[in-house]
Amino acid sequence: MPDNNRISLNTKPKHYIAIDMGSNSFHLVIAREQDGQLQIVHKEKQQVKLAQGLDDNNRLSDDAMQRGLDCLKDFTLRFANISNAEIRLVATYTLRVASNRSEFLTQARAAMPYPIEVISGHEEARLIYHGIAQSEMLKQNNLVIDIGGGSTEVIVGRHQKSCHLTSLSCGCVSYHEKFFKDGPLTQEQFHSAGLAADEEFASLSKAYFCQDWDLVLGSSGTVKAVAEVLNELYDDSEIILTNLKKLKRQLIEWGNLDGRFSSIDERRTGILPAGLAILISFFRRLSVKSLKYTSGALREGVLYEMAQIGQYQDVRLRTVDSIARLYHVDPSHALRVRDTATQLFEQVADTWQLRDYGQLLAYAATLHEVGIHINSRAHQRHGAYIISNADLPGFDEELQQELASLIGNHRKRPDETLAEDTRLARLTSILRLAVLLNLGRQGKSVTVRINADANQLHIALPRGNRTIALLMADLEREARWLQPLGIELIVTAVIERKS
Repeated sequence: MPDNNRISLNTKPKHYIAIDMGSNSFHLVIAREQDGQLQIVHKEKQQVKLAQGLDDNNRLSDDAMQRGLDCLKDFTLRFANISNAEIRLVATYTLRVASNRSEFLTQARAAMPYPIEVISGHEEARLIYHGIAQSEMLKQNNLVIDIGGGSTEVIVGRHQKSCHLTSLSCGCVSYHEKFFKDGPLTQEQFHSAGLAADEEFASLSKAYFCQDWDLVLGSSGTVKAVAEVLNELYDDSEIILTNLKKLKRQLIEWGNLDGRFSSIDERRTGILPAGLAILISFFRRLSVKSLKYTSGALREGVLYEMAQIGQYQDVRLRTVDSIARLYHVDPSHALRVRDTATQLFEQVADTWQLRDYGQLLAYAATLHEVGIHINSRAHQRHGAYIISNADLPGFDEELQQELASLIGNHRKRPDETLAEDTRLARLTSILRLAVLLNLGRQGKSVTVRINADANQLHIALPRGNRTIALLMADLEREARWLQPLGIELIVTAVIERKS
C-alpha cells in the first residue's frame, strides 16, 4: 500500500547549463528553474587565455587548444550526474577568427559530447544585452560595453530590447599581446593601444554618438576589475574618466604590477592595462560621463533563452514575485498590506519627500512576511536575513539592504539606528502602520486618515467598536517605539471605551 504520509519530492528538477567559451576565460553556470525564475546553483570560471594562443595568421596554438580542452573536461565533471538538463556551449571571438578552429572543435567534441556554437559578434552582443536585462532595471536609452579577451561588444538598447549591436576587434588579451607584452608599462604603450581602440570606436554608427544616455553599463571581468582596483587604491569605485586617467598614471608610475593589488586575481592583473586603455577610449570617443558595472553577461543571456522564461517589464517585480512564491508568502494578506501601505504613502509622500520610494515600500509590504516560512517567532529578523543575502536580480546592493531593513523593522521594537536615515525611518513607520491595520487578517483592513509634518505623523481613527479599541492600544505602544526614530505618532480620534 502507498504511504500517504510520505512526502513526495521532485528529485529531478529541470537544469540549464551554459558554457561561455570566451577569449580570456571559460565560464560554467548551472541553474535550475524555480517558481518561474532561474536559480543559480553553481558558477565557475577558468582563465584559459585562448586569445593568447593566436599567432599573426590567426592560427591557434596547440598549448592554447589544450588549455581549452582541459577546462572543458573539468566542466563536464561538474554536471556529469545531472540527468535532466539542457546544455548549450557558445564560443566567441577567438574561435570565430581561428583559422584552425575545426581542429579544436573536433577535439572538443571528443572531450565533451555536446555541440559548440561559434556565435557571431552580433549574436554575442544580443545575448549579452539579454543577460543584462534579466538583472538590471534598464531605462529608455541604455549604452552597454562588454570588453572581452578578443573583442568588445557595444550595444544600444531601449528598455529590455537591444536596438544596435556591434562587435569590435579589440580585447584585453589581444591588446595585451600587441601593446603591453614586453617591458615595464609606459605612456607610449597606452598611447598606441588608445589610438588602436579609437579607430575601432570611430567605426560605430551614428546611433552610438547622438544620445544622452539614461544608463551606461559595463559587463565582463575587465570593468569589474577596474571598479575593484579604483576602490582599493582610492576608496572610490565610481567609473568616470577622471578616475580612469588617474589609475593609468599610477600604473605607469609603478611600471610593474606584480603584487600591487589584493582585490583582483593575479591572473587578471597582467591584462588590466589593456582593458583600461580600451575603457578610456570608450569614454573619450563616445563622451561617456560615468559607467556602472553590471553582473549580467553572455552566459545569463544563454541560460534565460534556453529556459524560455519570459521577461516582466519590471525585473524587480519579477524578482519580488519569485521570492514571495519561493517562501510561500500569503498572497492575499501581502496584497492587503501592500494596498494599505500604498494608501498611507499617498497621503504623506509629498510632505515627507518620499515620492520616489513608493515602489520600494510596495516591495517591502509584499515580502514583509517572507521570514515566517522559517519561524513565526521574530520572523522579521529571518526575513531581513533572507533578503540581505539572496540573489535579487534588478536590485543593486544599496536598494537590497534598504529592502532588508524595512522588512527587518516592520514589527516589534525597531532598530534605533534608523533615526540616522530620516527617509528610511519614515518609510518604516508607514509599513509598520500598514501591518498594524491588518493584524486581524480578517480580509478587510481598518481605513484611517493620516497626515504628516516634519517630525509628526497624525493618524485619525474611526470611532466605534472593540477592534478600534484594540488598535488604539497597539498604536499607543507603536508611538513609544517610533519615538527613538525621531517620529512622533499622534492619534487624533477619541475612542470611547466601556467602563
